[in-house]
This record gives sequence, structure tokens and C-alpha cells, in this order.
Amino acid sequence: MQEIDILNWIYDTFRCTFLDWMSLAFDYAFKTCIIWVILGIILLRRPNTRMFGVVLLCSLALEIIFVYSFKYGFMRHRPFEDYAVHALVNSFHTSSFPSGHTAQLFCVTTVFAVFCKKHFPEILCLAFLVAFTRMYMYAHYPTDVLAGAITGIVCALVAIFTILRMDEYVYYVKDPDQD
Repeated sequence: MQEIDILNWIYDTFRCTFLDWMSLAFDYAFKTCIIWVILGIILLRRPNTRMFGVVLLCSLALEIIFVYSFKYGFMRHRPFEDYAVHALVNSFHTSSFPSGHTAQLFCVTTVFAVFCKKHFPEILCLAFLVAFTRMYMYAHYPTDVLAGAITGIVCALVAIFTILRMDEYVYYVKDPDQD
């Protein structure tokens, strides 16, 4: 089974007006990271959520760097470009690999898993829905979506561990109780 067969099965099995609308809404809403940047800035303003905001913003910056490096490095065509299929949106300006939308949502999901467990299930569901809709609308192959998810998770984990380690070091250096 080829990747296009999976995409055709997804589209033929789940095709409906609501999913068309939801796919377009997700495409528009997560085209940029603006929602998460605004959330990160809000989190920075409160001392008890500042670390959450720092990690969220840094992980997104790292994710953007890696996703666009891969996109311009691999230059993979999108499914609707390779096959004569109906695409809900066909005005993409970057290549298919990896899925930036999926990377973004899985990056955010990973940060939420560490800093906001209460809302992790909702964000995880959103991440899977976005990943699914990227394939549904023939914007990405399944491997693009998988690579996007892995890229987002890895970028978030690198940011989380690096920043938390730096925070421990700064706390250790500034600890007034040390002799």
C-alpha cells in the first residue's frame, strides 16, 4: 500500500462537509504560531507560569527553525501536486516534508504534558485532529505528518530539558545559603 492509497482511503471514508470545514479552520488557525505566541506572552507575565511561557516560546522557535530547515532541505511535493486529486487548499508555498502544522501542535502538546497536565488531553486530541486533517485535505503524506509529530516532540523535549537545566544552574549559582 502506498501513501496515496492511505490518503485516498481517509478522504473516501471520512469525507463530509463538517470535516472539510474543520480542516480549513485548522489550516488557517495554525498557519502561524500566533495563538501559542500570545499564550506564551501571557504566561510570561505571571511569575508562577513564567517558566511555562519561556519553554513554550523557546520550543516553538526551535520547532520553526527545524521544520523550515527540513522543508527547504527536502523539497518534497505535496500529494495534490503529485496526483490528480481534489485538494481543499492548494496554495501552499513550502514543501510537504515535514508537516509544520503537526510539528507545531505536537511541540505544544509536549510542553503542556510537562507544565499543564490538566489540559494535556484536550491539546493531545487537538494535535491528532490537526495531523489527521493535514492528510484528509491532501496537504501531507502520512510520513510528513509522522515526521512533523516527531520533530515537534523532539524540539519541545530539547527546549524543556535545556531550559530546566539552565534554571537549576542559575538557582544553584545564586543560592544565598551556599558557603
